Amino acid sequence: MNNVIEEFLASHLYAESTKKKYRYLLPHLLAVPNLEKLSAAEILLLINKPEWGNTQQAFTLYSYQKFLRWKFGYLHPALNAKFKRIKPKPRRSLKPDRALQLLASFDTYTPIGARDLALAAYGLDTGFRRAELCNSLLADIDFDSNTAIALCKGGQWGYAAFSPETAHLIQNWLQVRRPADGVNNLFVNIRSGHALTGAGMGCIFKAWSKKLGFQISAHDLRATFATLSTLYNAPSRTVQLAGRWSSIEMVEHYTGNLQLEAIRQHLPMHNLGQKSGSSTSG
Repeated sequence: MNNVIEEFLASHLYAESTKKKYRYLLPHLLAVPNLEKLSAAEILLLINKPEWGNTQQAFTLYSYQKFLRWKFGYLHPALNAKFKRIKPKPRRSLKPDRALQLLASFDTYTPIGARDLALAAYGLDTGFRRAELCNSLLADIDFDSNTAIALCKGGQWGYAAFSPETAHLIQNWLQVRRPADGVNNLFVNIRSGHALTGAGMGCIFKAWSKKLGFQISAHDLRATFATLSTLYNAPSRTVQLAGRWSSIEMVEHYTGNLQLEAIRQHLPMHNLGQKSGSSTSG
């Protein structure tokens, strides 16, 4: 079973995180008898698990059909199965007051505070994902132009810009950064000096959330990059390119909450209350 899965993965250019998902999902598919005759209705039953949300079910169906197409060809009956994908909720992001609250929460007189402030600022400016933040190398940062490059989702190199303010905070962190031998990562564990792992980065954000009293993750910083850049009048196309999104629609998905903020001054009850107050005064 494992051999055929590895052969399939070797035939596609998948990131390691995607391969891990396939290695978890495909054994369930391969356990089905007479797999070559699996029908469209039967494959939909396979993914109809109450503990899986719509996004997980959609990805699982895509994964199963991708494998069946590779294994049996384009005429396999299960490839006719269709599944309605529900668009996910708008991404959670920080409003300006909460972003400022986050930045003000770090004790920069300690190495961990200097690191975490640099990490938060770098994430807000670049919009890098968690893995990209973990894998950021000193060699990939140019302080002359305040730009960075990282190996991004899909195995593509992507560029990002950061502000002089963030550059200053990174330089402050570098003065107290103590990496282990051979470690060139920008952000390292304070105690061991080793590069931060995804799990380690997750622990950092959990600690921030507990201290601040509201949830925050690395992806929230990415969403906040899009939201605040748009709020500060960056054109959608500029945000798309700077955030390395494949389409304007993705930017609109990340910044959907801004439309709600724009309507607040025009809400009926707000304006009716003002008019009522002015008409009854005096």
